[in-house]
Amino acid sequence: MKYNKQVYLGYDQNGKQIRKWFHADTKAELKKKIEEYKAEMTPNMTDVTFGKYAEKWFQVSKSTKSKQTQDAARTHLKKCASLNYYPVRKITHSQLQLIVNESWNKPHAAKGVCDVLRQIFQMAQNDGIIRVNPALGLERPKLIPPQRELMTDGEIDALKQKELNDNDRLFVDILLTFGLRPAEALALEKKDFDFKNKTLHITKALELTNDNQSRIKGTKTEVSRDIPLPDDMVKRVKKLPDGYLFTKADGNLYTKSAYKRLQQRVFGDSNRTFYDLRHYRATSWYYLCQKGVISTKAAAKLLGHSELIFLKTYSHLDQSKERYDQLYL
Repeated sequence: MKYNKQVYLGYDQNGKQIRKWFHADTKAELKKKIEEYKAEMTPNMTDVTFGKYAEKWFQVSKSTKSKQTQDAARTHLKKCASLNYYPVRKITHSQLQLIVNESWNKPHAAKGVCDVLRQIFQMAQNDGIIRVNPALGLERPKLIPPQRELMTDGEIDALKQKELNDNDRLFVDILLTFGLRPAEALALEKKDFDFKNKTLHITKALELTNDNQSRIKGTKTEVSRDIPLPDDMVKRVKKLPDGYLFTKADGNLYTKSAYKRLQQRVFGDSNRTFYDLRHYRATSWYYLCQKGVISTKAAAKLLGHSELIFLKTYSHLDQSKERYDQLYL
């Protein structure tokens, strides 16, 4: 009689499960084979190198995330390649700082490297390989988000008058009306529109990857939200067939290249993007908050932001109103 057992051994670098079959004449022999194989494949954790441990970290922390998140993590890990053959327990804070310094002129990249290093060494600390996380307190360049220039009323009027096909026009109007992220709009289905209660349910987004693939995922914050539905939008969407509102000519979901073509059709050669429409709507809601029409908490929720992020992003709009020369009059 033969004894067989399939053993799960983790994930490969593409996030695919690794499984291996073992065969033996007795249960004891089968168990011994499995134990010997695992011992051979699993290095002494106290001597594990950064490269090997980073692979384990990726499998544990990133293999179930979106492809965009995985690609970003791999990009940041490449910047740490000089550490790959160092034992994790011997890597110092100063070594890590030098790695970060190499990306000093690119604040976003430096932040990504810092985040990856902190997470890897935090897991190593939790696993008992190191006592102190050497990635804590790393210095990085200050990340100053660029101020997005608000579209003017003239630009918005011109966009409303521009000749577009019905589907492109609906996409633009939905972004302008609800302030959605473009990926959320691309994932909309007719069933997301609750005509009875006049509510739009935002529960998902379309992930567009560099390899021109697409898939439905959760929203950016992984939190769903409801937005009031105006009567004119109810009438327009009710006429549409069931299914996704926005697809390519072949009926499939948008890809990254198709999305770029859509943006080109709408904005031409200008530097405007669909995020400018979201920003325009968010700004109008911020001003309504200042008038007491709606609370900042409610406006932030409509946009899928936290209240803190909403205020941090749009509070600069008040700066032009400040009159310090009138302060002591």
